[in-house]
Amino acid sequence: MVEEKKIFHEDDILKKDYSLLSDNDLVFKVQKGKTDLFGIVIERYQGKLFAYLYRLIGNQEEAQDLLQDVFIKAFRNMNSYDIERKFSSWIYRIAHNEAINHLKRKSLRRFISWEDVVSTRDKLMTSETEEGADKAWLRKEIINEVDQVINKLPFKYKQVLLLRYYSEKSYEEISEILQKPINTVGTLINRAKKKMNKEVEKNRKKFNLK
Repeated sequence: MVEEKKIFHEDDILKKDYSLLSDNDLVFKVQKGKTDLFGIVIERYQGKLFAYLYRLIGNQEEAQDLLQDVFIKAFRNMNSYDIERKFSSWIYRIAHNEAINHLKRKSLRRFISWEDVVSTRDKLMTSETEEGADKAWLRKEIINEVDQVINKLPFKYKQVLLLRYYSEKSYEEISEILQKPINTVGTLINRAKKKMNKEVEKNRKKFNLK
């Protein structure tokens, strides 16, 4: 019994040590045969990828199913991953493709309302505790307006805004995920913001995405 406890304790320590590894170092070990460490990869990315899929698909159960498919596909193709590339871009690309294929199969073009997205890094919201009642009300009105505009945007604009302002990806990462030139990514983001601002300004509402 003592020996079993000792082994368990040592394994627990090793797991904690592995959890400190960078993505690429961790994936490299998975490629070399330590497949059980893929569980740490799942722990790192399941929350972020689920949020991304949920915002694109707009359905919690479908997003959860897609998330499982993403991890299965990533695991099966782990040996094809180039360790010199950024792992987060690679797995986001898989998630992006799964979402696109899902939307094509169901011919869906509806997306989750931005009001329903809970994000501590939300670029459009500020803490209500720091605002007076009037400002809080105005902020909510602006968010409602943005919500209406964002749901009217073509998919090519929605996806870059989600990646940029909610997943907080750099232009380089978005370029890799969408497999589009960086200049194209920048153009899409700028056009999307212009369209949003134009519609919002019609109702004399203002917001700013930097």
